[in-house]
Amino acid sequence: MKFKNICKRILPVALAAVMALALPVNVKADDPVDYDALAEARKALPIQSNAITDWPQGPEVSAQGAILIEAKTGAILYAKNIDERLYPASTTKILTCTLAMENCDLDEMITFSKEAINSVPWDGSKVGMDPGNSITMEQALEAILVGSANEVSNGVAEHVAGSMDEFVNMMNKRVEELGLENTHFANANGLYDDNHYTSAYDLAIIAKDFFSYEILCKLARTPKIDFTATATQPDEFTINSKNLLLPGKKYEYEYLVGSKTGYTDKARQTLVSCAKKDGMELICVVLMEESPTQFTDTRALFEYGFNNFTLESIKGKEFSFDSNKSGFFKTGTDIFGDSVDILMLNDNAKVVLPTNATFDDLKMNVVYDTDNVNAVAKAEYSYNGNVVGYADIMLNTQKTTLFEDSPQTITEEDVPYVSNKDGKSVFVNIKYILISLVVFVLVVSLAIIIYRKIVIAKRERKKKIRNKSKERDRVYRDPSKRNNFKL
Repeated sequence: MKFKNICKRILPVALAAVMALALPVNVKADDPVDYDALAEARKALPIQSNAITDWPQGPEVSAQGAILIEAKTGAILYAKNIDERLYPASTTKILTCTLAMENCDLDEMITFSKEAINSVPWDGSKVGMDPGNSITMEQALEAILVGSANEVSNGVAEHVAGSMDEFVNMMNKRVEELGLENTHFANANGLYDDNHYTSAYDLAIIAKDFFSYEILCKLARTPKIDFTATATQPDEFTINSKNLLLPGKKYEYEYLVGSKTGYTDKARQTLVSCAKKDGMELICVVLMEESPTQFTDTRALFEYGFNNFTLESIKGKEFSFDSNKSGFFKTGTDIFGDSVDILMLNDNAKVVLPTNATFDDLKMNVVYDTDNVNAVAKAEYSYNGNVVGYADIMLNTQKTTLFEDSPQTITEEDVPYVSNKDGKSVFVNIKYILISLVVFVLVVSLAIIIYRKIVIAKRERKKKIRNKSKERDRVYRDPSKRNNFKL
């Protein structure tokens, strides 16, 4: 590393040491905080997931807030104060990098402004960029995820949105889109701000998008990066990650997909990590920890998840939408032939089950709150009240007729439907409607015939009575006929 870069890193530390030595002897520092005692007290906080009936009991952790979710299903496996607003510190950068990936190419050049550099405090985490330096977006992501570089985060924010303030607006817009209620960002790097907070649950949801990018996962598990000098960035240096879960580090975790650390005095230690094993992809968030328990607790939560839960497909297990059970959820071009289900369940969907449970132990409920534009609803599966997965209820785009063996593609226009009071489409089967109409017409016709017969019979009876009365009157008026009249 060049002399200039060494000075930038060492001089601030040396200056702080000189100032400390220059303090008068009668000036005393505040009594130190016993962080170990606070961490021990946090262990006693209740674990919400342990209160679920027959749910595997999770480990005690010293984090103020902690969560473990399965990424594919969204199932919450472990929960401790998951909605409490806490400071994320540099784990904020997972959203910064996600927005950068969504809006930029990796070979775009980022040039650093004075504001991006100077707005970072001298003791904040950085890699030594100078105003006017330029690096690629890929190098910027390396500096952020391996070196947690605050000034590089600022530079990325300016490059993506035009200004750091506008980038913060983008961050909070994404929070709103995700429906997160306990998160608000004030900067792109995670430096302390009263108005910069999140929760364990919200951060896990944000992390799902981050860990869906292969390049971000790769960088988030990289222990070291070498920067070489270029025409636009004259320094040569190496960045070593402080994340001890990474390969070659003290608490290396073999199933790790990626991980991002964070620390400020107010936030304490924070960590967001992802691990994958046996088809399950788990995301773990711990907030407000003390080193090194952010690493040991994360490992313990991953082991808890992999050892006590399994990921299972619903294929071959869910029959609620079978033709034999849901007759009106059918369609077909030939009303006298066999028809196929108009709605079908996405049987590629999966659920998370405790190892001591089976699919039959789950309860299924149909809900209409779905983000999938191709789904009319979704099946929500829960175990003793805890949601363990979803399956989209899709419009079946295949149909068969009596005269054709091969399936045909249909569109929504081909399918009869009505709307319920919530504005949702309720699909019906023409064959069943016609049969119902025929039965209705027959019943009404039979009722009319019976009614007419009864009315006609009454009329005939009344007519006979009237005729008999008239005849009797004539007889009584004519005495010659009285002997011939029989009452």
